[in-house]
Amino acid sequence: MRRFVKKRSLIFTLIGSSFLFSGVTAHAEEVTESFTLDPMVITATRTEMSVKESPSAVEIVSSKKLEETQAKTLRDALKSALGVNVFNDFQGRSNVSIRGSESRHVLIMVDGKRLGGELSYNSANAWDVDRIRMEDVERVEIIRGPAGALYGSDAMAGVINVITKTPEKNAGSINYEYGWYENGKGAGYKSNVYLQGVEKNVSYKLNAGLNNNRPYMDPAGSGDEMNFYGKEQPISLSVGYKFDNGNQLSADFSRIKEDNQKGSSSVTVMRPGEVWQNKKSTIYNDNKRTDYSLTYKGDDEKQSWIIRAYQSVYDKRYTSQDVTQMFTGGKPGTITVKDPKIDTVKRTLSVIEGTIHGIWEINII
Repeated sequence: MRRFVKKRSLIFTLIGSSFLFSGVTAHAEEVTESFTLDPMVITATRTEMSVKESPSAVEIVSSKKLEETQAKTLRDALKSALGVNVFNDFQGRSNVSIRGSESRHVLIMVDGKRLGGELSYNSANAWDVDRIRMEDVERVEIIRGPAGALYGSDAMAGVINVITKTPEKNAGSINYEYGWYENGKGAGYKSNVYLQGVEKNVSYKLNAGLNNNRPYMDPAGSGDEMNFYGKEQPISLSVGYKFDNGNQLSADFSRIKEDNQKGSSSVTVMRPGEVWQNKKSTIYNDNKRTDYSLTYKGDDEKQSWIIRAYQSVYDKRYTSQDVTQMFTGGKPGTITVKDPKIDTVKRTLSVIEGTIHGIWEINII
């Protein structure tokens, strides 16, 4: 008996190729051959192809690797990637660099979609390497080298594309972790609930979390807080429908809300041992990002295509406040609270895009 099963996800590698399958039957037993296909990548050309065929330097962090390394966030997933450096900037925020590039030249996407985020010169992808969780991630594709022709100037150093899983069965997980700093003090907790399911032609994913981290104080005793700390509340929902002809329609919604702060202290001596001033400066961030998307895709024996519209709205409220206190002869004196400096930023990113097997492409931003 001969059997041939064509998987829709392999259509790019099977077109124009011919294979000869042979079967040997003896005593009613069937002998089958197995072979391994090259990993597929999307980010390098916006269409699916094998890693060997990709014109760019591509690295894939697979779901197996994510499990082996127990990666919880994108920051964890990138630790072993070649040429990728994740570091903290002067404000304690996580940034990512590829081959020594500036952080603003590395584009981070989820399922090929851009994320609204910080607009400052040095912190274009700040926070996102810690925001993006790995619970429902299939793989992480890393393009090292210029990708500006496909993705614009913010991808001059490379692209990091997080590909999420497509639900194939009913499953769920609950995660909770608590950490400690090296000085033995509690670092806070991270919690997450993930559910996915399939019912006939309908699939869904729900991911919700609550994270709360605590300040890490300067070991030198300056009184400075070395990190941003506070609460983070992410939630996402995805619903998909698969038509009888194999075409798929999906709608996605996600939101993340952050309230964090970071403080620093300084002492100004006016008369040694008699009069000095303590100053506490605190930065408060109130961040919120909301993402919506609608995707319709399909393929046949001749071509594959995808049409997608999405919007990412990022709201940021930045507050800086100084509090000073005078000391005379070691006794506390007047406390002065300065008016806070408040800055608000709102960035709305709206995109309509479509691709037919790499033949044409439309982007409206």
